[in-house]
Amino acid sequence: MKYLIASAGALILAGLVSSPALAAMKPASCTLTVKGKTYIEGECQFEADPDGSFRISGKDYFAYVNVNPGGKTADASWNGVSKASHAHEMLGALTRKGACWEGADAKICARALTGAKAAAATAAKPKGEMIYPDFPGASQSCVIARGGKWGEGTQLVLDNCPGDGSSNRFVRAGDAIQVDKVEGQCVGVARSGAKALASIQKCGDAGTKWTSSFKSAGEAAAIRSADNECWTIPKLADEKAKFPFEIVVAPCDPKPDKQLKMFFEKS
Repeated sequence: MKYLIASAGALILAGLVSSPALAAMKPASCTLTVKGKTYIEGECQFEADPDGSFRISGKDYFAYVNVNPGGKTADASWNGVSKASHAHEMLGALTRKGACWEGADAKICARALTGAKAAAATAAKPKGEMIYPDFPGASQSCVIARGGKWGEGTQLVLDNCPGDGSSNRFVRAGDAIQVDKVEGQCVGVARSGAKALASIQKCGDAGTKWTSSFKSAGEAAAIRSADNECWTIPKLADEKAKFPFEIVVAPCDPKPDKQLKMFFEKS
């Protein structure tokens, strides 16, 4: 998976990392400006690694910062096009200025939310987990309801993680995956024509039972139905494809190591 990289000291000064432990995704106040145009300004999702690596992600754009040895300069990249799924466009050399990394073409900042803004972001955030695939470069993506409409019949898709943390919707309860903050709704399957697509259905309806082999936090596993069908995301293999990606429910691969696996993560 791809991550933004910065010095741990820089993140501590920005108020976003309080210990060397892995930081879960959290709301922050972010800026992403490229060639004078601002693409992220305000609340976003921020995530850091133990070594100080981090990333920022807004509704349609995200960026990575890679600090060079010595910590005085960094290289950065971003997805460049709205909904593009890979940080394939380079942003040149950056140097740190407070909570920002700045260069000739880009400025990338991440600051902790404080006071009322922090309290509001925490209160609005669903209490479940987000889901994303175990696939190189996919850690900036989340399974969400298409169009942000978390109601019965809505298709689930893989998209950029929304900056407001609303992807934290999924609650594992026995053989069901419930949708937090939408009473009585679960992850199910909508069958139309040749495709079976993951969607939101009433809990207890046919197609809302799932199993997985999660053994510990941070481990990915296939999501499998009672009919031995698994979640697949065919467009992940296409580097030029743009979000959102359909989640196709298809016969599980007989070779477990070939089957797409998913992470459940509480951010």
